Amino acid sequence: MKIIVFAAVVSVCLADRLPSHFGYVSPQPPSIFRSRPASRPSFSAQRPAPQPIYSAPRSAPGPLVPILVDDRVHPDAAGAYSFNVETGDGISRQESGSPIPAKEGPVTAMSGSYSFTLPDGQQFELRFVADENGFQPQSPFLPVAPAFPHPIPAHALRQIERARQGPSQGYSAPSRPSRPSNAYGFPQ
Repeated sequence: MKIIVFAAVVSVCLADRLPSHFGYVSPQPPSIFRSRPASRPSFSAQRPAPQPIYSAPRSAPGPLVPILVDDRVHPDAAGAYSFNVETGDGISRQESGSPIPAKEGPVTAMSGSYSFTLPDGQQFELRFVADENGFQPQSPFLPVAPAFPHPIPAHALRQIERARQGPSQGYSAPSRPSRPSNAYGFPQ
């Protein structure tokens, strides 16, 4: 295996030294340490500068939608901000936020809404609050969990209550040995 790797490395190094009459000139990166001889011909054509592959479209494929309202209040010294944007096609977005103290440090409490017209013509609107309690959306379009199909059995309710009481009410988890045992036997 070492011989194969060594042979591959040597052949790559020697391929650079091939005479140019084989029809191929190895590409030479510009370097301050290596200079190309002036007598060596080059068979490479001038290439245009590379163009970015992921560029924004030069023109929009559809009609231009005007922005009707664009009110922005950038964060002030305290960190409070707000914005309100409305477009000509019925999209609307409002949001405001400010830092509030929380147990784990200051968090930004936000509230706002957005709305747009659905393909079937209905107006979708969602209002939200996001604070130390998480993201809380409200909209008639959000799915609602179905009602529980049957009552919870009494033995399950007793177990839930017992777990809720915890060790302070005399309930404790079963003790287990701190390390595994090599002896097999009946559980104790």
